[in-house]
This record gives sequence, structure tokens and C-alpha cells, in this order.
Amino acid sequence: MEFRNFLLAALRPEDAAALIPRLKEVTLSNGKVLFEKGDTVDALYFPSSACISVVAELRDGKTVEIATVGRESAAGLLDVLTERPSANRAFVQIAGAAFSLPAADFRERLRESPALMRLVLLHVRANARQAETAVACNVTHTADSRLARWLLMTQDRIGAAAFPLTQDYMAVMTGVQRSTVSLMAAGLKKAGIIDYSRGHVTIVDRPRLVAHACECYETVHSQFESLRVDD
Repeated sequence: MEFRNFLLAALRPEDAAALIPRLKEVTLSNGKVLFEKGDTVDALYFPSSACISVVAELRDGKTVEIATVGRESAAGLLDVLTERPSANRAFVQIAGAAFSLPAADFRERLRESPALMRLVLLHVRANARQAETAVACNVTHTADSRLARWLLMTQDRIGAAAFPLTQDYMAVMTGVQRSTVSLMAAGLKKAGIIDYSRGHVTIVDRPRLVAHACECYETVHSQFESLRVDD
């Protein structure tokens, strides 16, 4: 069985034999909450075409996106690995397909397979690197370069150049006001780098969008690429 998800595709035959029968293919709807802060994470989600957003919720009610998870990894890995409540909120940013796996089944296999544990730790490391980079980026780089970075990351994670994305959510992604996002998106559209209409984005000129993004995109993208299975 072939998987679009990098983690599932990287499973060794013995781990695949143990876990694949326990996978359940699901369709994740836009906005669906997978777990809230403080929840026990009972299942892992391995996106195929969906994109999951992980956000930190502040006391004043604001939310800031700290990570996204798409076809490169799985949502809930660290919480399942440590058997600790979720530290953040995770919900579906872009609807699509995924596989779910009961946390208990995954932990059982982890206890039996050093190879699976090593694979999971590589993914946890890459996800942590993404979050660390986001913190540095949010305090050092301009909002328009951060927006370009997030748009590129979204394309990478779903594997498509066109996707639904509202201005409200772009504001969460970049940590700025919706009015600022509107101006930035309009500028990218006018330059012919993206097309944007009625909550849908199409990346028209990826090389120019990469040039527009801050250096943090290459840092995160290198982590993304490192999780691919070698051909």
C-alpha cells in the first residue's frame, strides 16, 4: 500500500504490517477540532491532503499559529509519545483526506520497535524545529515575508498549488490584522505571484514567492524534505 503521508511511507515492513491494519481512512472537514489544549490525545492523524493547524491560545482570546502539519508528518505525535495532555489546540485548516490511528496501538508498537521510535523522534525534531523557527520569524521578519512563507508551507503540506484560505486565517498565520493581510494579499496578486478570490489562493509563480519569503522558509523546507522517503 502506497501512502502520500511521509511518515506512513517511511515505515519499515514489520512496522507497516503491525500498524496498517489499525489505520482508518477519514475525511477531515474544514474547521474540525482534533483536540483542545488540555485534552488527552487518543488518536494520531496522518494527513494525505488535509492540513492541520496547531495554535497557541492567549489569555486575551487571540490565537497564534505555531505549526502546521500536512502530508509530511502526523498531528499529536509528541502528546501521544509522552502520554501528556495536549499543550495547544489543533484543528483542520484545509479539508482533505487523512488516516487516524489509536494512540494506544501506536504506543504499543513503539515499545516493540526501536526503528519506529527513531522515525518518530526524527519527526518530533522536525516539528519542533518548525515551531522554533516560527518564534524567531515572528519577531524578526516583516509580515509580508511571513505570509509568503506560510503560503509556501501550505502548498508543501497539501501538495497542491491551489487551496482554500480566508483572510481571517491568514491573519492568524501571520499575527497581524485582517486589514493588513488584505493589503499584502492584494499586493501579491497585483504582482502576479498569487491569485486570490473568495477565500481561495492559487500560487501562480512559486519561484517569485520563494524570493519574497524570508530565509525561514528554506530552514523549514529543509526539515520538510528531510522527512521524505529516499527514492
